[in-house]
Amino acid sequence: MLLAASLRRPPSTILRTKVTTTNDATPAGVLKKLGLLSTAGEPLEPYTDFMQSPPSGPRALGVRIKQVYKALFETSHEPHKNAEELRTFFNIHSGGGERALDYQVQTFKALCDYADFSGSSEPVSLGSGGASAGPADGPTGTPAQLPPVRIDLHIHLPENKSARDYESIIQDIAKYIYGRGGTDRG
Repeated sequence: MLLAASLRRPPSTILRTKVTTTNDATPAGVLKKLGLLSTAGEPLEPYTDFMQSPPSGPRALGVRIKQVYKALFETSHEPHKNAEELRTFFNIHSGGGERALDYQVQTFKALCDYADFSGSSEPVSLGSGGASAGPADGPTGTPAQLPPVRIDLHIHLPENKSARDYESIIQDIAKYIYGRGGTDRG
């Protein structure tokens, strides 16, 4: 796998690697998303932290992975150990066909092979006050998020249902899909 072979190489070597397909460009893209490389391909402070000898280097990568994949680590304490859980997560949060899901799972597992998650149990922010753009920073410096998911919900109810039945369904949707609790209607 190209990503696994690239992780411990200097960034200049990764960027000079002959790209024969768009999939080959992924190692540099993954390292940029993790905040190890800048958008120009220059190593950032987290890259230097990762390149330290064990245990500090793998722990630094583990912290970055927990930060970038925060939603995944909020649903599971050890997601890298369960491929089916990873497939479900990536299917929900990013979608794609079977091959795309396979690549996402393989990429995540390859990253985890080089990481140590025994350090902090909570995803933490890295960097010195946000001076450099990391993986959690979008183009405007705001936290980047997974692409939004659009939900189209169609409810078909028999005519004999009351208005209260409809309200109950809408409240459950708000509670379980959008995370809104209570009975407020705002």
